[in-house]
Amino acid sequence: MKQEFDLHMHTSYSDGEHPLEIVLKKIKENELKIFSITDHDSVDSIREIKKYDLGAAKYIKGIEVSSILDGKYKLHILGYNIDENNAKLNDVILKLKEARKKRFSELASYVEENFGFKIKHEDIEEVVENVNIPGKPHLAEIMIKYGYVSSVKEAFGKYLEDAKTKTSNRMDAKIVIEAIKDAGGIVIWAHPKKVEKKYNINFEELMSRLLELGLDGIEPFNSLHTYEESMRYLKYAKEHNLITSGGSDYHGENVKPDVKIGVIFNSGENIKIDTKDITLISKLEG
Repeated sequence: MKQEFDLHMHTSYSDGEHPLEIVLKKIKENELKIFSITDHDSVDSIREIKKYDLGAAKYIKGIEVSSILDGKYKLHILGYNIDENNAKLNDVILKLKEARKKRFSELASYVEENFGFKIKHEDIEEVVENVNIPGKPHLAEIMIKYGYVSSVKEAFGKYLEDAKTKTSNRMDAKIVIEAIKDAGGIVIWAHPKKVEKKYNINFEELMSRLLELGLDGIEPFNSLHTYEESMRYLKYAKEHNLITSGGSDYHGENVKPDVKIGVIFNSGENIKIDTKDITLISKLEG
């Protein structure tokens, strides 16, 4: 079931398939009442969205920052209601952007060295020079063009998911949280299931550490989660008086074909989420 909110979506300003204008059209088509664009390591959509008439839809400024906790746990941290012009936040963004461009060339070298794929230097340079936040989906598109894979999903599943590079596109979680706070934002841990699965660790073991650093809440509702998993995260959030958020993590039909705008659970439950359980909304309205 589609929800009336979606607080986790991406445009081509990061690794989403569509430019902001197209995503806004899809938001309107899906009749969302409340939404946020949370591009990776970028506030460009926040600046551009000012030129559009959003009608009755409520927009919440957002960003998703590539982070690492204690030097070993890779995770994503969402920042909502941020000041996009904040100096500390923009310093983090600039450093991550520079790292991503360097890392993209290393990713191309990785698939060449490990899988024998030949990728022309000019294709790499075109992405580095013209793409705002280059990443694995952009390399996947090059691999599709060369005929090495038939889809972005195949590229990730077979070759890119565990790609290793010398350059990290992650910023220390403490610095990220401090920057979002300095920008007046609310700090949310995105899709905790992804971290639990990757490191075979219970999310509660990391929550206490993140809360020490200033985390405000968690994203119980995400298309990576089943309904049961979402309820587990929601129960924890309520018990610990944490702010909650939720969204599809929409990237586009080719990048993530199974993820639809406004569709929160990955297991198809025909359940409408009470927006009272998305306390981020009530906090910002309140």
